[in-house]
This record gives sequence, structure tokens and C-alpha cells, in this order.
Amino acid sequence: MQNIFLVGLSGSGKSTVGRVLAERLGKPFLDTDTLIEEQCGARIPAIFTRHGEDYFRDCESRVLAQAAHTEGGAIIATGGGIVTRSENRALLAEQGTTIFLAVEPVVALERLDAQHLHSSPEIRPLLAGPEPLAALETLLAVRSDWYQEADFTCATQGKSVERVAQEIIALLIGSARLNAMPPLVRRIAVGDGYDAVVDWGGLGRMAHYLAQLRFPPRVFLIVDSNVHNLYTPVVIDGLRQAGFAPEVYVVPAGEASKSQRQLSALYDWLVEQRAERGEALIAFGGGVVGDLAGYAAATYLRGVPLVQVPTSLLAQVDSSIGGKTGINHPQGKNMIGAFYQPRLVLADPATLLTLPARERTEGWAEVVKYGIILDAELFALLEAHADTLRDFLHPPVTLLCHIVARSIDLKAVVIEEDEREQGRRAILNYGHTLAHALENVAGYGVWLHGEAVSLGMVAAALIAQRAGMFPVAEAARQNRLLEALGLPVAYRGPVSAQAILAAIQLDKKVTGKKVRWIMPRHIGEVTVTSMPGDLVEAVVTSFFAQERR
Repeated sequence: MQNIFLVGLSGSGKSTVGRVLAERLGKPFLDTDTLIEEQCGARIPAIFTRHGEDYFRDCESRVLAQAAHTEGGAIIATGGGIVTRSENRALLAEQGTTIFLAVEPVVALERLDAQHLHSSPEIRPLLAGPEPLAALETLLAVRSDWYQEADFTCATQGKSVERVAQEIIALLIGSARLNAMPPLVRRIAVGDGYDAVVDWGGLGRMAHYLAQLRFPPRVFLIVDSNVHNLYTPVVIDGLRQAGFAPEVYVVPAGEASKSQRQLSALYDWLVEQRAERGEALIAFGGGVVGDLAGYAAATYLRGVPLVQVPTSLLAQVDSSIGGKTGINHPQGKNMIGAFYQPRLVLADPATLLTLPARERTEGWAEVVKYGIILDAELFALLEAHADTLRDFLHPPVTLLCHIVARSIDLKAVVIEEDEREQGRRAILNYGHTLAHALENVAGYGVWLHGEAVSLGMVAAALIAQRAGMFPVAEAARQNRLLEALGLPVAYRGPVSAQAILAAIQLDKKVTGKKVRWIMPRHIGEVTVTSMPGDLVEAVVTSFFAQERR
């Protein structure tokens, strides 16, 4: 990605949005007005008064050219009139991506008045007359065609700064405007085999990957409502430009959508569309959409091609890999489903930049799980970088892609040995026995899956520790890492231990009415075994009681 130029009226939010974008994308932030003042040694109103507008525009063009040549690119907030000169517009087009922040003049003036009241006592020179609103309206009318030359338009009215930044990042990702790095590809040798691709910014190259699979042009995009609002327009545009004919079905975001009711509605839509057996379903979103659309693909017409495009960390490292699909039953999580392998998994870690912090954080539980059950080196890597990974500021792109790819590789090794969980694949459920029970009893969606898995791992480690299987020091390391990554390590809530114990009996790993527990022995090593009922009851009772006092 080269520079990102923000253009628009004064009061459109260029500086405030630009700072957030710079933080999220790990880029320097530059403001042309600030640069002019620094170089001229005077405030902009004084520059206008002493030297006139032409002199100011000369300064503006000079600092724009300097900013545009920042090594590695920058987020550059420009003055409202930067577009009035043709040489500036040419530079914007050549040196990066331009985003027009659109706002109605009356709203822009309200923002400027608030800024004037709280932080800036000076009035902007072009608005200094008796009718500032009329002046803004005239400026917009004169500059409108030039603003519309921007690569993208993002409306800012009625939106938080955070939301505007999310939408801009989604535009950059979906249009393949982020700096690319070589994709990491893992061929998963299950069924007919398929590629799991980790590609930073790869969402914007979705059409390229689909074309390699030689699907019919019509594809069915199953997307959750949160992802839809951010990404669907730009993704649909890219698919259409590549010759695909996408149809879109929007699923309400949240765990409640993994239901028989939502599944039936999805079937109805596919029937209405007369979807054919060779046409692909694309699961576009987090784990809920992946499971729901995956199960629909497994069962509609007895099986249609499935592509997983996971947008959450949890889905990228876990639920999109391995072919588990399904919906929840009122009595238990994931109780209805099928093993059905996708034709492709396209994981773009850049999409994590647009996730709310809580949804991004929950995914680290599954990554920590891989460290505990299989890979002490991965665990140590997470320990070394926990602060950076948790805050997700100035994203360490190479490190993040490596962690996602390593997690996929670890899961692939297990499922290639045991696709249908008849043996070793059960270790992937470390922490999940208690997690699924908690999710069910508390009500789906009260606890995010990764949060519940974190608590499940803490409790499972405690059971193993009390049984003399897991060293106290290693259990403490696990819990410290979970906490350092922002995950819960102590339960707080109204769920009773007895309700949890009852729900455990519906776990999918119950054999002969005995729960098979995944118990850690050391970081990087677990075993599957039964545990004494009195020990489990004592630990669960203690764990789910202490926070309720």
C-alpha cells in the first residue's frame, strides 16, 4: 500500500480519522496544514493575511509532494482545497489511494464550531465571512467534481470516527490496496485435498483464487450482517469485474444464527435461487457463518462446493479448517452437523483490523490451545509478543500471518491423521468440554466462544493439576498468557456449577456415559483420558462458585 490521502471539506474528519487509520495500519500520520505551519513558522490564518491564498496554495503543493514521498507510505490528511490544483490531483492519483470523506456542509460547520470552541480559537480563512455555512456550500459546489475523482467515497455523517476508519480499512482490503506479502499456502490432504491460504489483503484477490477452482460464474455469498455492512459492496464489485455473478444472503450476526430456523431459511433462499450442484457457496464471516453455510453446503442437493473465507481470528485458525460444520441444538452446542471439507480456505488476517476488540481477542484462545496441546515453541512465541498481539496496534503483519499459518498447519497435521475424530483429533477440543457447557447454559452469545474456551482451559488445567498430571508452574504459565492476551481466567456470572456438570454429559466426546477429557501434561503435550467424577465435580464447583460470592 502506498499513501492514503484523505480529502474533503473542512470538518469532514480528515485529521481525526487519519490518526485512527495510522494507528490501525501502522503508518505515520501527516497533516498538510500542520506541515505548512511548521515550515512557515506561522498559523494558517496569519499566512493568508500576510501572503494571500496563492502563496498558501504554493506551500500546500510543496508539502503535499514532500509527504507523498514518505518511505513506506503514510496516512495524509489534506487541506480542503488541495484538489483545486491539477498538479495536486495528479500527484494524489499517482502516489496512493484517495478517500473522499463526504459530509453535509451544515454538519461540517457544527463540527468546526465545536472545534473552535474547545481547541482552536482561530477561524479558517475561507470561512471568516458573515455566512460560513453559505461559504462551505459554495466550496463544496465548486470542488465537488474534483472530490469525486477520489478512488473511494466514505460518508462520515452520523458515524463515529472508529466506524469511518473501519469502513475505509474494509475498502482498502476488499479492493486489494494493502501491501501484499507472499501468501502462505498449506495443502490439506483430507478428502480430495484443498489449499488453506493465508494472504494479507487476500480478500481483495478472492476472484483470483476462485478462478483457479473453475467454478461456474454464479456463486452464493453467505455473509453475516456485520461483515456485510463493511465488505460486501467492494467484494461484490471485484467478483463481478472478474466475471463472476455473485448472489448474497445475509445472516444476522451472532451465535443465535446457528439454528435450525436460520438453516431452513438459507435452504429456502437457495431453492428460490435455483442453486445448482456445481455452484459454490462462499462462507464469508466468522465461525457462525462458516458452520452454518458449511452445513448447508454439505446437505443442500447432497453437497455443493464450499469455500471458507473466515474474517475472525478464531475462524481463521480453527473453525474454518478441518470440515466440521453444524448448528446448535437447544440442549447443546454443535450437536447437529456433518464433516464436510471445503474446496478452499482463504484466510486474510488483515480483516482482523476491522473487528471490535472483544471479537479479535477471543480468537487468541484457540491459538493458545495449539501451543498447549502441540507446540511449546508457538506458546513461547505468544508469550514473547503478548502485549503487541493483544493491543493489535501497528500490526506485526509478518508475525501475525506466521501465527495464523502455524495454527492452521498444526490443526492440519491432526485432521490428516484423524478426519472424523475417531482418535487423536479429540485433542483439538482441549478446554471445549467446559466451554460448550458454559455457552449452552449461559445462553448462546453471552460468552463468546473463545472466552468460554479460555475459561474451559483454566478449569481443565486445574483438574489436571489436582490430579498430579500438570505441573503447577506450567498451569500458571498458561493462565498468565491467556490473561496477557486479554482473555478471561476467572468466571463471573450467574451460571451454577450443577448446571455446568449436567451439560457436560451432553458433550460429543462422551463414550459409554463417561466424558473423555483432554488433559495437559506439559505445555505442548496432552492426553485423552477419563477423570474421577468426584475430582471433576469438586473443581467445577469451586471454579464456578468462587466468583459468585
